[in-house]
Formats: sequence, structure tokens, C-alpha cells
Amino acid sequence: MSRQVPEALFFGRVEELSQMDARLARATGGRPQAILINGPAGIGKTSLVRRFLAGLGADHCVLQASGDELEMHLPYGVVTQLIPHQVHGVTDAGASLPDPIAVGASLIDALGKFQDRAPVIVVIDDVQWADTPSLHAITFVLRRLRVDRVLTMLVTRDATDPRLPHGLHRIFEEDTTARLSLAGLGFAELAELNRSLGLSPLPRWALARLRDHTFGNPLHTKALLQQCPGELLSAGDTFLPAPRRYERLVAERLDGCAPCTRRLVGAVSVLGMSAPLHVAAELGAVPDPLESLAEAMTGELLAEGSVGAMPRVAFPHPLLRAAVYHGLEPGERSRLHQLAAGLSDDPSIALQHRVCAAVGPDSGLADELGRFAGQQAQEGAWSAAASASMSAAQLCPDRSRSGQRMLQAVEYLLLAGDVSQAAELEQEVREADPGAEQHYVLGHLALTAGRLDEARRELSACWESCDAATGTETLRKAAEQLAWLCLIQGDAPNIVDWARRGLGLPPGTRSSFLRDSLAIGLAVSGEYEEAMKSLAHLPLSGPRNSPEQLDGLLARGMLRLWNGQLSEARGDLKDTFASHRRGGLPYAALVALGFLTDAEYRAGAWDDAVAHGTQAVSLAEDTDQISILAVVHAVTAFPLAGRGDFQTAEAHAKAAAVHARMLGDINDTAFAATALAMVHAARGDYENVVSGLHPFLGQEIVHRHGIEEVGLLSWRPLLVEALVRTGRAAEARDVLIPYERRATERRRWLDQAAAARCRGLVEEALGNIEAAERAFRDGLAHCERDEPCFEKALLLLAHGTFLRRAHRRADAVAVLEPASRTFHRLQAAPYLERCNRELAACGRATARPEDVAHSVLTSQELTVGRLAMQGMTNRQIARDLFLSVKTIEYHLGNAYAKLGITSRMDLIDKLGRDG
Repeated sequence: MSRQVPEALFFGRVEELSQMDARLARATGGRPQAILINGPAGIGKTSLVRRFLAGLGADHCVLQASGDELEMHLPYGVVTQLIPHQVHGVTDAGASLPDPIAVGASLIDALGKFQDRAPVIVVIDDVQWADTPSLHAITFVLRRLRVDRVLTMLVTRDATDPRLPHGLHRIFEEDTTARLSLAGLGFAELAELNRSLGLSPLPRWALARLRDHTFGNPLHTKALLQQCPGELLSAGDTFLPAPRRYERLVAERLDGCAPCTRRLVGAVSVLGMSAPLHVAAELGAVPDPLESLAEAMTGELLAEGSVGAMPRVAFPHPLLRAAVYHGLEPGERSRLHQLAAGLSDDPSIALQHRVCAAVGPDSGLADELGRFAGQQAQEGAWSAAASASMSAAQLCPDRSRSGQRMLQAVEYLLLAGDVSQAAELEQEVREADPGAEQHYVLGHLALTAGRLDEARRELSACWESCDAATGTETLRKAAEQLAWLCLIQGDAPNIVDWARRGLGLPPGTRSSFLRDSLAIGLAVSGEYEEAMKSLAHLPLSGPRNSPEQLDGLLARGMLRLWNGQLSEARGDLKDTFASHRRGGLPYAALVALGFLTDAEYRAGAWDDAVAHGTQAVSLAEDTDQISILAVVHAVTAFPLAGRGDFQTAEAHAKAAAVHARMLGDINDTAFAATALAMVHAARGDYENVVSGLHPFLGQEIVHRHGIEEVGLLSWRPLLVEALVRTGRAAEARDVLIPYERRATERRRWLDQAAAARCRGLVEEALGNIEAAERAFRDGLAHCERDEPCFEKALLLLAHGTFLRRAHRRADAVAVLEPASRTFHRLQAAPYLERCNRELAACGRATARPEDVAHSVLTSQELTVGRLAMQGMTNRQIARDLFLSVKTIEYHLGNAYAKLGITSRMDLIDKLGRDG
């Protein structure tokens, strides 16, 4: 955490420095801020950061890191610069690479400890070269800073770079981010720069000529001023050296140094933007590195990094490093890279040096890179695997083998979440030798981009074009992707078919979605018992350390949810989320969290549902898991709509619809429409419920299994009630019948209860009073079990309303009061209001939302409070919710103040009493 020394010459940027000071003041006050500094190479971004840091007092903690072209594919290279030795599992040989969520949680924990002592400033330079896992982890962290004394400064050449995570782009657009786009120096700054260099004053028109020539780029301008006499700059008919000749200017500066200094600078350029001084000295054969470093610093060729037991040296600017590196003789550059490979303890860095040292195709090195890529893939280090595979492709002398390695690289990029980089290589994929592997990668690319027809065509071609040379891993992956594609399209028979084809092949070494696809496909087809039999290999509980113990657990949780086994479903889905995060499929972890939200909504655990839904959306956005966003947005809207938070719920529902349209997924579309219908129903806007859900009755929807199977979605009960409320009872009856029949055939008690409620509403509207009474009682009988559920409260409200209309007020009160208590506990304001109106019509006093102690708490405060009640410390709560300790303290303090309490014992009394 050393302080950077500012460059000797720095001019202008007064407005930028003022904005940076203002953002630091806000962060110091507990309002975390970010600063995005954007501009072309040499424009002064790093110099601006150094000047800002130099002006700080000693009461700030500065964490610094920078991306490096040589380390772009080194997993968590940037994060480990920020917090060395604090990220577990990154460097453990043979261990699975931790996911960005776990690494982000470690960074949040570290920031919490640092800010206890002083405000923290996190600086990440050259973000465009940061490794992808670090980018995802940092995005995760930035979205979870709430009341932390943290200022984050992100420095990049192009803020629109598609390689940056979507979540990071969203952070760039937030009000808490200051966006500083640096332009060239103005006339006044150029004159001051010229004067500070001790040169003769230049007339304004010469300064204008200089600015037009260099675009005000400080690095180019300074080099030009030092090289060219004032007379040359002032002579209007002379030719000025182009900025691209900056390498020559640097070479001339190097030529003025001693040979040992030149060797030191050249060695550092081969090692990267920075390096340990002793390593650079050994590589460059420099006997007195401190003396050489002093001369290089005088010539502004190198700067001193951290001082202490392991001093480092660094280039002041990437352009300077590039000029030195490209100025080396090719043979010398290759020799230094070969030597650097022998000095590196990191196999990945050593291989990259050997790649840079290569002077032509090298089949042996290509094979080594291929083996290394396979090892990295086994550990989940997909970015490193992709980098090694691309290098292997470039070095492979055989064109066919080279194409195969490039195909593997693109597959690794997709698994790493580098979708944009993978898409850029699509043309190279198409130029590879035709075959099963090419078809598979093209299909995976198309599926990721939402081009479903193309994906089906390519993946099917992969399967059909296989021969004896086609590896079973390729076929299994194709079957997995085809099963997933059919799941997206709701094509249940083909989900089952492709899952069985994939499972019929020899098992792979990593988790796959095949067992889950098979069970889900069978369940959606109405074969629930068969689906559960396919999951019989799963232990009821215990560790999930192998694919055999984990594959299918997500499906079991989903099936139990659809079957109304809410407690078991919640247990499986929690276990799935935790297990897949430790070393399975990141996508499966987020699917589990989404369906856990749904299970908690149905079970009436709405505090948990809101917390987990919000977390699922955030995690999916942070890690660019686009294909799950429709579902997690939709289920997050469910409890929010029930509580009357219409603005937030509607925003989630509409976001779900946007993502569903992107994928062309009928099931996601149904989730989004159901979420929006819940918002309209809670508002009492039944016309919009009908208009939003009626299209799902259309027979033009070819694959209806996913939207018709009971237990998955509640769109038919919502539509039936809305049709009744809008005076279309006969049509409501017709819509209800198939749902009612399926619920009975499947013996799904929760859907049978909902169907009975709808039957009661229909029969009452048609004037069949006895049939309505019978239906309501049947529905309540289905709910008489140990599983708590929101549906029971809805049934009680509907039955009580029916009884009140039948002038049976005492009977109505007997069922409305327990409904009122449930709505009260859930803070289901729209439903509590309706229940209160019915009770008032019966002459009974009604409960008010404000009577509940925890109704004044936000969902986050309530979640934190409930975890504190369980005896968890603030640090344990922070780790569980992926928030900083400072944020937990803030929420807990707010809860104490709102409830008028001062201790955790008081908290147990307040929240425990109110349920």
C-alpha cells in the first residue's frame, strides 16, 4: 500500500481534481463512491491519479493494482495485487478455482477491516487489461458497498469496452460514479509545460500547431518539446515528428544511459509493467541494480514501486514500456523471454514467456500449452485455459490441429463468461476444419447469443456428424446444450431425449446439467415419479464433493417445489446454491437461488424471499449470467407485489420481460407475464391481468408442457380470478378445468388448493352457492398439513368474503381473522387492506400494518435483524449476505433506532414476538 510519487511535471486538470476531492469527501462520510477515468493512451490518466494520491494526508489507506497484457488471463491477478495472501484457493495447486462471488466476499471482508482504521481508496489502473475473474469479483464488490468509507478509482482507455462485465458498465452509469473523460492539454497548460522544461517561450500559434499535432497528449507533447528546439516548433514550414515516433524518442533517452541501466530497463519491459527489482536485475545481468535504477529514474524511464523487503520497479506509463519492449532487438527480446521463463515460479507466466520467445511454430510447446489448458480447465480457471489454448493454436504447425485448439479456446471463453471475446473469434471458428467440434462451438456461441434456430441446427449437426475420431466429451456437451435449448423452448419430450443420449455416454470429469435436464423434462411431461427415480443416486444430505453427489440436486429441489414439498425444496435449493458455488456450475447456483426465492414466496417466508431474490438478481448481473435473469427478476417480483411495493415489483417484472424477449424463451416469457400479472392483481387491476395472460391460451404456442404443467407457474389461477372479477365467469370456468384436472391427476396439494379457491370464485359468480361453499372448504382441507403456505391465507380471504356476502358474518369473521394475521405477518398490505374491509363490514376492528413492530424496517434491516437473533456475529452476517461489516452495523443500528431498543435481547423480544 505504498504511496505513489507524482511525476515531476503535472499541469491543469483542476476541475478533475476538484471532482475527485468531492467524491473522496462523500466516501469518507460513509457514502461509497467510484471514479471512472477514461481516455486514450498517454493522455495523463495515471498522472492524474498520482497527483490526487500525492495530495492526500497520511490518514488514508490506498490499495493499488493494475492490469497487464501479460497477465490478462491470470485468474484473480488484479485482486491478489489488492489483497495479497488473503484470497484462498487462487494459488492452491490442484484445487478448484474459487468463483468471483467467494473472492469478492474476501475483498469485501478485507475492505471492512481496512476502513476501520481509515477511509480506503482502491485504484485499479489499466482496467482494459484486467483478468476476467477479477473484473467479475470487483463488480460484485462495488454493488455491495452501502455505507462503506471506500472510494474506487477505475482507469481505462475505453469505458465502452465490451469485454468489461455488463454489471460494471451499469456501475459506470450510476449517480455514485464520477465519469472523467480526459482530453488533451489546453494552451495554458502547454505553455506551462514548456516553461517548466526550461525552454524558450513559444508564441500562441506555435502552441496551437503543437496541440494540433499531438492532440494535447501530455506524454507525446513532453517528448516532442524535449527533442525539438523552439525554432523548429515555431517554423511554420517545417515537418514535426509524428507522435507515433515516440519509440525513437525513448530510444534516444535510453542511449544516454549506462549499459547496465539499459539492460535493467529492457529486462523490466520483458517482465511486464512492473517487476521485483531483484528478478529484473538477474534477468538483465545488472550487478548494482540500485545504481542503475537511480539513473533510470532520473531519465524518467522507471519508477520505484513498493519499498521494503521486496522492492519493485515499474514503468511510469504503458506507452513507455511498449516503446522499450519494441525497441529491443528481436533476438535479444526472445533470449530475455526464454530466461524469464526459467526465473518464474508461476507455470502460466513461464509458458507465456516461452510463447513470446518462440520464433516460429513449435509443436512441443503447443502440446505443453494444450496440457496446461486442460489442467486449468479441471480447476475451473477458464480464462487461463482459453489463453493457453489460443497460444497453442498459434504455435501449432499443423493447420487442422491449430483449428481444434482454437475451437477449444472459444469454448473455454464461453465458460469463463468472456462472451464478447468469444464472439469476436467466431469467424476463426468458421474457418476451422468442418466437423463435430466446430458445429458444437458454433452452436454454443449461437445459444449464448439467443440465436436459437441456428443453435439447434449447429448442435444437431455436431451430433449427426460424429465419427470414430469424435471425442465423447464433445458429444456429451452437445447433448447437454441441446437439452438446455429444448428446456428454453419448453420442448419436454426432446429435453428427455437429449438428456438420455448424453447420459448414455461415458461420464465426464466435471458437473453437467444432464441429470437435471432429464429429471426436469420428465417432470414437465407429467412423469413426476419417473423423474424422482432418475435422482435416486443423490444422498439425502451430506457433502457434495463430486458430480455424482451434486448432479441432479437442483432438479430435485425444483421438483419438490412443484410438488408442494416446500420445506424439502428449500433445503435442496440452499444446498445446491452452496455446493455449485464451491466448485460446480455457477449458472446452476443462480438457478437454485432463483427457485429458492419462489419456494420461500409460496411458503410465506417473504423476508427471506425478498432477500434471496434481490441477491439472485444482483449476482446474475454481476457475473453476466444473462440467461437466468428473466427467471430471477420474475420471482423477485412475487413477494414485492404481494407487499404492495408496486414500483419495484413492476420494474423487476418488466426487466424479466426484456430478458425473455432477448432469448425468445416461452417459459421465461410466462414467468415475466405471471410476475406482472401479480402486480396488477395486487393493485386490483384485473383487466390488465386478463390482457397479459390471455395470450397463453393461444394454440399457436407449440411447446406447452412448461407453461401447462401444474406446480411450475400460477398464471391460470391468476387468469381465472381476473376473468371472474371482470364478469366473465363462464370463460373463467373453461380456463380452470384443465388446471383443475391436472392438479388432481398429479395430486399436487398446493395446486389443488388454488384450483379449489378458483372453483369457489367461479361457482359463486355463477350463483351456485352450495358448490362454492364446498369448493372453499375442499381447498382449506388441502392446506391442513405441516407445510405453511401463502395460498391458505388467500383461501381464507376468498371464503370469508363469500360468507360475508351470504350474511354469515360470524362465520366470516372466524376465517377472516386468521387470514388477517397472516397478511399482517407477511406485510401483505394490499391483501391486508381487502381483509380489513371485509372484517369492518362484519363489524370487527381491524389490524393496521403499523401495529407490527417490524413493519417499519426495510427488508434488508429485517433480514439482518433476524440473523442477529440467531446469534450470528456481525462478521458472520456480512459473509452470509455478501455485504461489508460496516453495512451490517448500519442496518442493525437503524433497526435498533426504529424499534426503540438497544440490545440483541431486545431484538429477540421485538421480532420474535411479531413472528
